[in-house]
Amino acid sequence: MKNKEKTNLSTAIYVRVSTEEQAQEGFSIRGQTEKLKAYAMLKEWDIYNIYGDEGISGKSIVERPGINRLIEDIKEGHVNNVLVFKVDRLTRSTKNLIELVELFEEHDCIFNSLTESIDTDTPSGRMFLKIIGIFAEFERENLASRLKLGFERKAKEGYSLASARISLGYNKKKGQKVQEVQLEESRIVKEIFSMFVEDNFSMTKIAIILNERKAKTKYNAIYWTAKTIQRILSNPTYIGKVRYAMNDRSRYFESEGHHEKILDDEIFYLAQQKMKRTKKSSRKKYPKEDNYFCGILFCDLCGGKFTTQHGAKGKNVSYKCSNRIHYAEPPCECPNIIHHKVEKVFTEYIEKINDFVSIDNIDIESTQDTSKHRDELEYIATCEKKLRSLQNGKKRVMEQYVNEEITFEEYREMLTISNEKCAVLENEIQKLTLEISTDEENRISHDDVILSLKENWEYLSNKEKMIFLQRFIEKIVVKVEKVNARVSMATIKHIEFCH
Repeated sequence: MKNKEKTNLSTAIYVRVSTEEQAQEGFSIRGQTEKLKAYAMLKEWDIYNIYGDEGISGKSIVERPGINRLIEDIKEGHVNNVLVFKVDRLTRSTKNLIELVELFEEHDCIFNSLTESIDTDTPSGRMFLKIIGIFAEFERENLASRLKLGFERKAKEGYSLASARISLGYNKKKGQKVQEVQLEESRIVKEIFSMFVEDNFSMTKIAIILNERKAKTKYNAIYWTAKTIQRILSNPTYIGKVRYAMNDRSRYFESEGHHEKILDDEIFYLAQQKMKRTKKSSRKKYPKEDNYFCGILFCDLCGGKFTTQHGAKGKNVSYKCSNRIHYAEPPCECPNIIHHKVEKVFTEYIEKINDFVSIDNIDIESTQDTSKHRDELEYIATCEKKLRSLQNGKKRVMEQYVNEEITFEEYREMLTISNEKCAVLENEIQKLTLEISTDEENRISHDDVILSLKENWEYLSNKEKMIFLQRFIEKIVVKVEKVNARVSMATIKHIEFCH
């Protein structure tokens, strides 16, 4: 750093306190400021400005407006001397400290700490500053470790740590050790368990019922979901337990809490048993040849994804905004739109744009590279082989039942198991087939390779259209409006291509 006169420096005073330090003598914003101003006057330094961050941790500088204003003023040349009460007022992170020291050096700015008597205009001062920073970070990490141990001990003693995100059915004020039952919410908790265990309702149906009657959620979320219901049904807080480290299974434990139970143990454990028996039937929906816009069609009105529905005998495919049928409050008012109308407006839209290749710089012929998908193709072949074996097995089971070699109950149980295995394999095959375009059966790039989307769309088969959309288009945002009671009209607002 260049030598400069020690007087008449354009000095920035920086002060900070965290929430925990507010009450400590000498650490208040006012206390730091007064001492630093007196020191600057003694040194005959000109005070350019005073920068402060109150109630903010020194762990990071990213979300501290005061220090960020100071950095900007240093870069603009307004400040060439920074004065703080202690180094850890500036930052407790060694990484941030080193970055700041380098910034000071780059802009020919001196750094001074009143308490540690540090002056970075000297090599020894700069070295000492880094050493102090290392110890500051060490202390912060030790503090975090002690806090973690304290929280763990508190949980083992049966006191809930939750305050910002308390469970539905309870309230806990800041500083309060034991959470208290909130009567209105506790009734909803009991009702959820009753509907699930006694009425045999699904989690989805329970969510729909609560949404229909506008029951309030804990933190005023827009609507109830099956996932919300699942979290409530899985929460042992309702039988007097306290949980710790919920997001770390290696450290997770439950202990007996001091708070009042909302549920009897019996109904809670019946719910756990039922959830274990309940099959996970929700798989990702992939498009089929007759509804190839599925998964990429989005509502302009609410942003929700469209889902598909079929008319009688599976005909007349149409698309419906998912926020009309799932949990939204209020539900989306977007009308349904039939598939062939989406096809029509899509064709009209692409007629008005430049060639697909020039828009997105995507080389369609690159999809012909088979080497990088060899493992996937081998896996698909293995799945298809297993699927054929299962299907043959289903035929043999049918023959056994027809020949009265097995009972109907045995036949049904064996068929159910086979169908579940088949469904898993079919889903895997379809998923991988959509991700690659090297299989000769599904490849878009045949002899008449499509070099232009708008010129060749009408010549593609439904399967080729489906693969093309999944490969090259991320999102189609569509606006649907009612023309009359029976007719809807669609307009494509914009299309997002994959990069």
